[in-house]
Amino acid sequence: MLEIARSILGVRQLAGIFLILMLGWAWVWLFDQPAHAQSPGYMAGALACPPGVEGPDCTSDTALDVLTQPVVLVTECPMVGTLLTTHLSLPAGGTHKTFCQRRRS
Repeated sequence: MLEIARSILGVRQLAGIFLILMLGWAWVWLFDQPAHAQSPGYMAGALACPPGVEGPDCTSDTALDVLTQPVVLVTECPMVGTLLTTHLSLPAGGTHKTFCQRRRS
């Protein structure tokens, strides 16, 4: 089997593949758990704003409906916030607002 692989790829390519596999295994073995895996660091949310209240005036105090979801990475906030807006109860003429906040420890 090694002879067939050597005739197709060559010694340098096989050594490169072997090196990549070994480095990948070492990476997984050393860093098996991400540092943030246990604690969500951000809170994604969506607000249902009443008609006539827009932008910075729409807060969790003035909103008609508030939905939140803990997320691990800040890059997940827009995706989760958009998903949460699909579950809001919006009145006619109302708007929605998404947000992302760092969670307090």
